[in-house]
Amino acid sequence: MSAHRSSSKRLLVVLALALNAIVIAAIWLLFARDSDRQVEASVADEEAPTAPRPVLAREVQRPAPPKPAAHEHVAADGIGFMPEHDGDPRPAGALHPHPISAQHQRIFAENRIAFALDDATDAKDVSVMKELLARYRREFPEDQWQLQSGYAVIIDCLEHPGPESRGSAKRWLDQNNGSTVKRSVLRNCIDPPLP
Repeated sequence: MSAHRSSSKRLLVVLALALNAIVIAAIWLLFARDSDRQVEASVADEEAPTAPRPVLAREVQRPAPPKPAAHEHVAADGIGFMPEHDGDPRPAGALHPHPISAQHQRIFAENRIAFALDDATDAKDVSVMKELLARYRREFPEDQWQLQSGYAVIIDCLEHPGPESRGSAKRWLDQNNGSTVKRSVLRNCIDPPLP
């Protein structure tokens, strides 16, 4: 058995040495070719007149986008917007799809609060959830996405776990099937916690 082990060890040593020799030869060939090319290029540079170097695409000066008319609404980057109606004339050059209106800003603000509520819910940080929910109720009383009552149910489940808050969550789920908070209510109030 020891003869078999020693022969397999010898074979591994021979294979390792052969692999090293191949790697060294490949590196030597690679660098030898590069140095030959450099010598040939330097000899050719001395003999031939110098030709102008080609201009790279990144070095080309691109023309600035056309300046919008004074009455045109532009973004902070100086680029205009697509016309409001299909029949309106379209300005030349790159355009943003639409301006960010007050309505867009309101949607972005609502989304920021909703995302923060989701994060606080994932962290089970009830005090932050309460602050964000109060702010959401104050700034977005219409509650078109049925978030306010869903987060209130989750806060109740986290503060007072038990059959009462679970029953309240079940009733909320029955009445608010289309809410985007449904999964959070299920995860925090109905589904058993994972060990």
